[in-house]
This record gives sequence, structure tokens and C-alpha cells, in this order.
Amino acid sequence: MWRYTILVIIALCMGLCADSYAAKPRQKRDAAKVRKEQQATKKAITETTRKLTVNTRETKKQLARLNSLNSEITSKGQQITQIQNGVDSLNASISHISDSIAILDKRMENLRQSYIASLRKLQGSNTSMSTLSFIFSSESFTDAYRRIRYLQQFDKWRKRKAGDINATAALLNERKNKLDTVQRSHTAALIKLNKARKELESTKAETDKVVANLKSESGSLKALLKEKQEQARRLDRELDKIIAEEQARIERQKKEAEKKAAAAKSKGNTHASSSGSSTSSSSKPASSSNTATSVAAADRALTGSFEANKGRLLFPVSGKYRIVRGFGRQKHPQLEHVETENSGIDIEALGSKNARAVFEGTVSATFRQPGYGTIVMIRHGNYLTIYANLDGINVKNGDKVKTGQTIGTILTDPDEENRAILHFELRKERTKLNPSLWVR
Repeated sequence: MWRYTILVIIALCMGLCADSYAAKPRQKRDAAKVRKEQQATKKAITETTRKLTVNTRETKKQLARLNSLNSEITSKGQQITQIQNGVDSLNASISHISDSIAILDKRMENLRQSYIASLRKLQGSNTSMSTLSFIFSSESFTDAYRRIRYLQQFDKWRKRKAGDINATAALLNERKNKLDTVQRSHTAALIKLNKARKELESTKAETDKVVANLKSESGSLKALLKEKQEQARRLDRELDKIIAEEQARIERQKKEAEKKAAAAKSKGNTHASSSGSSTSSSSKPASSSNTATSVAAADRALTGSFEANKGRLLFPVSGKYRIVRGFGRQKHPQLEHVETENSGIDIEALGSKNARAVFEGTVSATFRQPGYGTIVMIRHGNYLTIYANLDGINVKNGDKVKTGQTIGTILTDPDEENRAILHFELRKERTKLNPSLWVR
């Protein structure tokens, strides 16, 4: 596009020069004047190119910032929902504890009143008597025994009532302490919720500014998006080509192994017929056949193991991160008439800048692609994981990798404020899958 713009500028300059020459056919143009005009034209082209480059870089930076802001908005929205759910839960707990405290308060008061009334009744009927006097004033031994039993039962009742009162008081105190703790948590949650909402509003305000800037540079934005989509298509084509070649190579190897096994078996049978000894000659074809079978079985086992871990695969970056672009065709949330197609997910690494293998496998390809830096493809049976936008890598073709092994460093782009963004894809052979459904 920029070449086309430069050619247009050159054509306009040449046209202006031609018009000027046509208007003044008699005016002589010496070599110095021609050179001066050429230098002016060259300077204009250089300045225009410089402005276009600067404009493109700024648009790229703004677009990357917008993607990050959108990811922040989504993340903060989820955070606010979680906090709000927590606040609602705390409100329910406060209500429940308050109700239980009210019930315990009422029960405590009833116990106290009942205890006081019983003591007053006892005191009222024996105001001038001690315990011994009460017993010895009995008219008979039977009456004295009955009075002793009465006092014993009353003492037990009094102790039981006192125990009930103490237990209720302890439970009431526990509930009040719990209510105090929950109310403090509630206050902290509300503060956190209000802070998150303010941050969200601030992020949205910044997003609006970025969107306005991008809309003012719609030409550069369209050109940049078109270039990015073309880079993505080129990567898709290259990956499809590599995977197809790999599939063909695997198929050839299988056929060759089968042919060798069949030839060895046939040779062994012929030798066995002529010599009458089948024990020693049968070992070679069995070995060839077993090798091919074991390789196929290992591939099936790895495929099955990979499938069994769907939703539990290791995330391709460690530490904090955010997904700035999701999988598939998406309509941009702010930019009208802008749709993008993504064969994987784009992950901004906020902590460690290392990319790691999500599962054990074998490195089947490493290559470079414009717009995606260095790319590593790892095979896990019939499944493939692709790690793009790497700067330096720690693996090579044919390497066996373990789950969580660092495979390379994510590229940081100065034109995107040095953000480290990993492009990650997951495929079953050439079928593209949504990585977000597989990793945790």
C-alpha cells in the first residue's frame, strides 16, 4: 500500500513538472534547476514515507492498547460480578446471624426470668428458714426425706438452668463475634467493589479515547488490519502445508514399515520351509512388526491421554496473563464494521515472558513467519499445539518435551509498548480447535 502511495506522489510531482514545462515552453531549464527539482521531489517522498511509517506505528500501538483495554474491561467485569456475589452472600450471612442472635437473646431472657422467678418463689416460701431448719422442721422422717429430695432436685435444676444460661450466653457471644467478622468482611468487599467499578469506568474512558484516535486514522487502521489478516492467512497456509507434509511422511513411514515387515515375514517363511527350522528365522519379522505396532500404539496412547486432559491442560504461559484476542470470527466491540478471524488465542503475558509446553510431545516444526516471529509446533499424537511470536527458542525439531517445559521466550514488540503477546493454537491435524476449552 505504501509503495502505491509513493508512486502516486511521484506521478503527481512529475505531472506538475510537466504542466509547468508545458505552460512555459520557451523557458530554459538548466541542469542545476532540474537537480533542485529532483531533490525537492525526493525530499517530499522521504517525508511522506516517514509520516506514513510513524502513523502506522502509532496506529499499531493504539490498536494493541485497545485490545489490552478490552481484555481489562472483561476481566474487571468478571471481578465485579464475583465481588458482588460475595457481597450478596455476606448480606445473607449477616441477615441469618442477626436472626439467630435475636432468637438467642429472647431465649436468654426467658431463661433468666424463669430462673429468677423460681428463686423468688423458693425464697418466698422459706424466707425465715435455712436449709437445715427447713429439713429439721419436718413433722416426720418421711417428710424430712421428701424435703431433702426436693432440695437435691432443686439444686440439680438450678445448676442445669445456670448451665443453660452460660451455654446460651457463650453461643450468643460467638454469634456476635461472627457477625462482627462478617460485617468487617462486608465493608472490605464493598470498598473493593467500589474501587473495581471506578477502575472499570477509568478503563472505559481511556478506551473511548483510543477508539476516537483510531477512528480519526481509519485509513491507517484499515490498512493495518488488512495486513494483520493477511499475515494470519499466510501462517494458516504455512501450517496447513507443514501438517499435510508431516501427515504424508508419517503415512509413507507406516507403509514402508508394513512392507518391510511383510517382506521379512515372507523371507522367514521361505527360509523356514527350506531349512525346516522356523524358530530362529521368525524372530526378525516379529521384531519389525512389533516395532511398527508399538509406535502406532504409543501415538494412540498419547492422543488418548491428550484428549482425556481436555480442560485441564497446562496454560502456555506461567504467572499472570490476559487473553487479548479470542478464538474464531469476532466483531470488534468498539470499532464498527471491523471483524477479525483468529485461528487461536492471543495471550498477553503479564508475569513471566516464557512460553511452555501444555503437554508432553515431540517438536515437529520450527520456522519463522513475518508478523509472528519464530513459531514452534509440538505434536501430541494426532493433536498439535502451536506457539507463535517467540523471540528465542530452547528446542529443535525432533526434541521430546515434557509438560511445562520452557520452549522459548515471547517476543516483545517496541511498536506495541513492549507487550509480550503469545499467539497460541491447538489443532487436531488440520482441524482448528478453541484452545480456551482445553487449557486451564
